[in-house]
Amino acid sequence: MIFWVKRQRWITNLGIDLSKNLNALYTCCIETPWLDVSEKLYDELNIIPSYFIGWDDGSIKIQEKYKDCFFQVIEDAWEGNGFPDLDYEYPIDEKLLKSISFEQNIAIKMMDRLDLDRHSFNFSDRQSFFFYLLKKWLVILDKYEIDIIISPSIPHRVFDYILYIAAKLKNIEFIMFQMTPFFDSSFIIDDIDTTTKYLKDTIQKQDKLFHIREDIKIRIEQVTREYSGAIPDYMKAQSQMLKNNNVLNKLAKRIRTLVSKPNILFEKNTTYHVSQDSMPYEDKEPKYRFLLKKYKNKIFLKNLQDSYNSIVTNDYKNKYVFVALHYQPEETSTPTGGSFTEQELIINLLDSFLDKDIDIVVKEHKTQFHPNYEGATGRSSSFYKNILKNSNRVKFVSVESDPFKLIDNAIATVTISGTIGWESVIRGTPTLVFGRAWYEDMIGVYKIKSIEDLRKNWLSIQEDKNNIKNEDIYAYHAKLQEFFIDAPHYKAFQNKSNRSKEENIDNIFNGIKNHLVRKEILN
Repeated sequence: MIFWVKRQRWITNLGIDLSKNLNALYTCCIETPWLDVSEKLYDELNIIPSYFIGWDDGSIKIQEKYKDCFFQVIEDAWEGNGFPDLDYEYPIDEKLLKSISFEQNIAIKMMDRLDLDRHSFNFSDRQSFFFYLLKKWLVILDKYEIDIIISPSIPHRVFDYILYIAAKLKNIEFIMFQMTPFFDSSFIIDDIDTTTKYLKDTIQKQDKLFHIREDIKIRIEQVTREYSGAIPDYMKAQSQMLKNNNVLNKLAKRIRTLVSKPNILFEKNTTYHVSQDSMPYEDKEPKYRFLLKKYKNKIFLKNLQDSYNSIVTNDYKNKYVFVALHYQPEETSTPTGGSFTEQELIINLLDSFLDKDIDIVVKEHKTQFHPNYEGATGRSSSFYKNILKNSNRVKFVSVESDPFKLIDNAIATVTISGTIGWESVIRGTPTLVFGRAWYEDMIGVYKIKSIEDLRKNWLSIQEDKNNIKNEDIYAYHAKLQEFFIDAPHYKAFQNKSNRSKEENIDNIFNGIKNHLVRKEILN
């Protein structure tokens, strides 16, 4: 009953009619555990599933469970298809567009990942697709009277990011889960640009006594040693993928497929990538054209890597800042980086501010050149050329360079939101983050959005070098872990839990419930 009273007050603060239950839109949710989580939220908090976006893998039972809930297949949502049959007239005027011009720019940049050959989806078509999706979501949020949106990840698939924009316009609560490097632990945020106020308030408390989880302590200790013992799991998986990348085996497999299904090359492609001179929601090109683009992209990536290697040097000064570039396109840069999804802007800002005797050492992300990823849509050789043209103190280093050695010798490490910034602080080097990082409230981390931020913090940044105390780092993690939700709630983390199904469900439910209670305390 206490929570129900709190929930009523929270609803009042958001301007929601108290005579109604809360209508929820679930986006990018897998059937396990979200079917059971939604049932628990329904039974205990009266949060009713009204709209559900998920995978059409034969296991989704949402429509069977909730007869009035609209189900949209995520593959359709990628393309702008599969929406309910509604009248999508919505007045998008200059006032509205001015209020979201920043977010619109990010959304259009995010569409890079839809444009496989880098020239099939021009600016005008991207803008048109943005308006198309925005109108869809604004009407749906109204028609289904959505009060709350729940996402197991940060919106970054174009369709769900524009849903996020529409929700902000409507002042609708948007709950999303921020991953951490601690197995399947995550915590809730409700704004892409920052962690929640209640989390920040807790971190700032001067508690001297704390207890840190053993798995977190072990992960931190790994980072204090050699890089070989702290390589992230996803990087290990990518390296193994390259080792298993047998070209002859792949070719033989494709030949066998063609022999058994000779018409497969002429079937319509089923990915979310756009075709030449068409919109994402229109018919796709034949599969052979798609495969040809992918083959050309492998050549493009090889040439891109050769172009990068040609400018690599070890000739840089003893005083430098270390810039660790992000793989693109990906959520960690777009939308998390905001304006600095254009990473060239970070280097330009540093170049404008730093004393002339300080070099800027830049390391490309190794994944950018991986043949099995979409790096060809997120980078071009002109990116490196423009940076070198604008500054003679930028020094690109090999992707094989030991990042921990670069960290240890730097004045500061620079990133949008990468885990390398967290590793840097643990190793005694302060970090500048230009986006929203999960660890942005940790000591030794400076959130930079302007040259004024650099001026204001530069003295403290230099003083922090090798002066960050381990006890402060442990204290931060001990406070952060209070907000952890331990459960594999996202598709990429399925089958990565030793806990029971019931425990996973309870952890997610309690995480959402506690988030709403904490927000009420603030209000």
